[in-house]
Amino acid sequence: MGTGAQAAGNIVGYYAGNPDTAYLTGIVFPEGIRDPMVLNFYFGVQREILPKTMLEVNYVGTQGRHLFRAENVNRLPGINLPAGTQVVDSLGRTLTGLGRPFLNPNYGNLRVWENVSKSWYHGLQVSVRHQATRGLAFNANYAWSHSIDTGSTWHSGATSANGAAGGEGFSSDVTMPGLDRGSSIFDIRHRLSFSYVYEFPFYKDQKGFIGHVLGGWQYQGIWAYQTGAHWMPFCGRGAGCDYNKDGQLIDRPNAPNGNSLSASHDMWADGWFNTSNAAYGCAIGTGGGSTCNNGLPALFAVPCLACNGNLGRNTFVGPSMFNTDQSVFKNIKIREGKSLQFRWEIFNAFNHTNFLLPNGTAGGNRGNRIATANYGKPSNFGQSNGTMNPRNMQVALKFIF
Repeated sequence: MGTGAQAAGNIVGYYAGNPDTAYLTGIVFPEGIRDPMVLNFYFGVQREILPKTMLEVNYVGTQGRHLFRAENVNRLPGINLPAGTQVVDSLGRTLTGLGRPFLNPNYGNLRVWENVSKSWYHGLQVSVRHQATRGLAFNANYAWSHSIDTGSTWHSGATSANGAAGGEGFSSDVTMPGLDRGSSIFDIRHRLSFSYVYEFPFYKDQKGFIGHVLGGWQYQGIWAYQTGAHWMPFCGRGAGCDYNKDGQLIDRPNAPNGNSLSASHDMWADGWFNTSNAAYGCAIGTGGGSTCNNGLPALFAVPCLACNGNLGRNTFVGPSMFNTDQSVFKNIKIREGKSLQFRWEIFNAFNHTNFLLPNGTAGGNRGNRIATANYGKPSNFGQSNGTMNPRNMQVALKFIF
């Protein structure tokens, strides 16, 4: 494991004097790692339902096996209990404390590459396409899909909104990676889109002054709606957040009042506990239970000693998205092979507010993190980390030759 300072032990597995080394180790066990494998399934039908109008229905499925995960193997559930302490967790396992956060105290996080992750995807895709007829062409598409995995990133605290939460950083329980099986961070259950182009039929030849003024106009639009992506709250502030006592502050709490919550516009904007219609009175109940000191239900509760929380991974659904882009084009013929195109385009035409997910990464608003024993109301829990682009307009003149 190295020479000099790195071999002295009791550090995070790297030599701080070398600026070219990574903060975390990248170990491969002697048995090595395998190439990941993806199985693909597809079945589809197409039919012309009207002249120049095609209906297509497809089932698309994939299964990923032997996917990479960088796992911290220097831990076990229960080892961070006082030395010699034995408890029985919610899974019936007898856990013994070692009085330390690392299984091998000579090292810190030992990040090992393993082929332990899996993924599943099922999708129903329906589209209707109409070829240009009398100046009108359109496409309508709908997709129902479900993407499931045991981890949406190979290892990182910054590549998804969940940050270092269990299943996105290291697994919640190194001995039971299946506990992190849940919806992918990028899972979008429903998506509907509609686009069209209409070329006005009059004065197509653009003869004369009137023809150049009234001819060559096009109207185009794109409408899109989708349900929210998935995210998860986790406890990552202070030693009390290590619910299963394995030394990692990435644990999910218990969810005594449900594994999800339908948030309002104000809750995404201001935080879930900062609105007058908040359904819950606090993040974690008094004494870690399921009731707040004001009598309202708590959103979460503390699991039993050295137990994994029963909140599922990515069971919370983020804000939905609605957007429409509209544009008007005017094509002006100059001579054979040369023309001008005037473009007026409006993006997010209705200036609809589309919220981003709460974000637990470095630089994010930490809106998906709860505190060690937060019996109060975390000021920004559930608050969006920002919004997508507001309405934007642009005008352009294009010379085509």
